[in-house]
Amino acid sequence: MRFARMGVVAGALTTALACTVPAAFAGEAEYTAVNGHTDNWVNEATPTVVYQNGLTDTDPARVKEAFEQCKSQSVSCAATTVGTPERVTKWFDVENTGTGTGPLENCGQNASDIKESIGGMHAFAWGWNVGGSIDIELTKGVGIGVSGQYNETNTETKTGSIDITVKPGQRGMLKVGHDMERIVSDVTVQGGKFGGAKISGLRTEIPLKESVKRAAPDIVQCGQKLLVEQ
Repeated sequence: MRFARMGVVAGALTTALACTVPAAFAGEAEYTAVNGHTDNWVNEATPTVVYQNGLTDTDPARVKEAFEQCKSQSVSCAATTVGTPERVTKWFDVENTGTGTGPLENCGQNASDIKESIGGMHAFAWGWNVGGSIDIELTKGVGIGVSGQYNETNTETKTGSIDITVKPGQRGMLKVGHDMERIVSDVTVQGGKFGGAKISGLRTEIPLKESVKRAAPDIVQCGQKLLVEQ
């Protein structure tokens, strides 16, 4: 579930992006490539809440408590972006949906290339959390990192296949990717507990709405690890 906890701030969106992948679509990433199977950028966040009376807390549960005050009509909250947002492309190896198989292995005595047209699907799901693994609901009116691109109801489906060639001495799989935007935000809370607070270091990571469809072969030498095996 690591990938489903994609952004540090506001709560487990149930949206998912199904990406069935096509041959004719963009292969290598336009942005920095990230292994989606191992990446943990969101959950590495260490947000802090500082109340107006000077009380400071870094416990994720306490940060959640402070942020959830933004749901109240008696509290005013505003978010600001810290630094420059970063864009990355997250890649995932996927099984061939036609055969249900994993890697194509060409590691024996075969002297010929293995050529196949394969298709696959990966469900890109995203939400927000406050470090650790504590999810909280998206607070309306505090658009942290969303930039008006996605909301709780957005879905998108992509379909197709890709041609892959695995030469002797190689192993290969289909990999699919989606462009993501990573944002670090601070939230100012006016009113509520102790009269107000500032929450710092909240991370969000969301799929870019304008992202192209990305599919490419993940090819390694025999004995080396594919993305999903790392």
